[in-house]
Amino acid sequence: MNLGEQIIAKYEKSKNTRTNWDHHWQEVADLVLPTREFTYDLTPGEKRRNKIFNDTAPNAATSLASALAGMLTNTSIRWFALGLNDPKLAGREDVKRYLYESTSVMLEYFDSTRSQFALASHEMYLDLVAFGTAVMYLNTEGDDLVFQAKKLSNFYVMENEAGVVTESYRQFSMTIRDAMDVFGEELSPNSLRMADPNHRNYDPEGEVNFVHAIYKRQDRDPYRIDVENKPYASIYVELDTKHVVRESGFDHMPYLVPRWSKAPEETYGRGPAMHALPGIKIANALSRTILEASELAIRPPIMVAANSIEGPIRTTPGSILYYRSGAREVPQPLVSGANPSVGEALLAKQEARIEEYFFLDNLKLPMNDRMTATEITARRQQGLMTAAPVLSRLYSEWLNPLIEFTYGFMRQKGYLPEPPEVLKGRTVTVDYRSPMAASKKSAENQAFMQSLQTILPLMQANPGILDILNTDDLVRGVMFNNGVDPRYIKPENQVQQERQQKAQAQQQAMMAQQIQQQAAAARDASAAAKQLGEIGG
Repeated sequence: MNLGEQIIAKYEKSKNTRTNWDHHWQEVADLVLPTREFTYDLTPGEKRRNKIFNDTAPNAATSLASALAGMLTNTSIRWFALGLNDPKLAGREDVKRYLYESTSVMLEYFDSTRSQFALASHEMYLDLVAFGTAVMYLNTEGDDLVFQAKKLSNFYVMENEAGVVTESYRQFSMTIRDAMDVFGEELSPNSLRMADPNHRNYDPEGEVNFVHAIYKRQDRDPYRIDVENKPYASIYVELDTKHVVRESGFDHMPYLVPRWSKAPEETYGRGPAMHALPGIKIANALSRTILEASELAIRPPIMVAANSIEGPIRTTPGSILYYRSGAREVPQPLVSGANPSVGEALLAKQEARIEEYFFLDNLKLPMNDRMTATEITARRQQGLMTAAPVLSRLYSEWLNPLIEFTYGFMRQKGYLPEPPEVLKGRTVTVDYRSPMAASKKSAENQAFMQSLQTILPLMQANPGILDILNTDDLVRGVMFNNGVDPRYIKPENQVQQERQQKAQAQQQAMMAQQIQQQAAAARDASAAAKQLGEIGG
């Protein structure tokens, strides 16, 4: 098989093995995120909430997605900072200035409309909460890096033994007019005939199906830097003709595929909505039953004796019913015994359980006027820490490669300042400053302060107990955890130098004072001796 046939064969295999996931995700989409489809296609403008009778799950999914955006990638704050593993090197003024300025440029780009990061990340958060798997494409085909959320329904992945996604296949369609703009004469002969106005198959609005394959190259020359020898291959293939229209490559995986949680031996993730799906179904069925029971109680059936009514039966307010003269029974409502309050109590419990799956019980701010600001902050941090173990996967599968890819792209394009010579060949690290990360660091600061408060009584009895503390590192750690700009913290060598200068200055001042005291004593002694001599004479 040629390259195109090999790719389409792998694509078909990955598609067929995901059938169970598609049916599972479709159930979630129908009740939680109806804008997505997997097992059937929806036309634009079609009603998509026909199956939803209870909106607890859709609202909870939207709230959690918004909370994730605020906790992890809030573009209104410095939610990350570039750093180094070498603390001595990171303390240099030129290094600090470069890292700070580079971070500022990257944050500004994430927040710009050019990058579309805010839009793409919001859609990705929704998919992550609903389906446990999301896709973001880092598009570098132009001069800018554009972040794009891709449809999960048309995206298929494979992972290596370490559980890292190293292979992906995305199916998409383009009109022949747009395909000519992107691929030009590299299209298959069939597609070129559709683009030829002089050919009988001319159809500029006809669609062509493509598959975009990304996989790790096994047979590349690492000493060559052309796109055909990049670590990751990027191949575009026409689905129907299996014709390769473009072959290139990337240094890093351009598709980021974060998973909420993942079971062993499974490739795709499972999200809160999937875990809560049984309860969502129950709440939806209960809501529909309660609506029916409420309508039955409000508008009950009317019991009418046979042949007692003249004319049609009207149940609208103000209606007039005519019944035969002499009839013993008049129309009356049927008491069914329906009690909607019973179902409402069950529904309330089910809705509370659904919100627990989406962490809303931990993320909601406490509504207690008697609580102090410190107590409210502690409650909020506690809620964030509860969700932290679940969200830790997002750092390794999304945020770390996202920032690494963006940093490399902006360095290559010259969008970042020129790094100092000492940074050439070194790898920068990422320090997260988001509320989620801040909650962890705040816990460390609280541990510091609680420890100091505990030993404070002991310090009064034995002041020397502070000798066991490395106060410099303690202060640096607290300031670092509080997000203080490292430019405002003096390097360790500078602090030691200034302390030596102060000690020398103090020593010189003491020596000068001693000399002055000795001189004064000598003058006093001389004066006293002179006075005694005058008396004796």
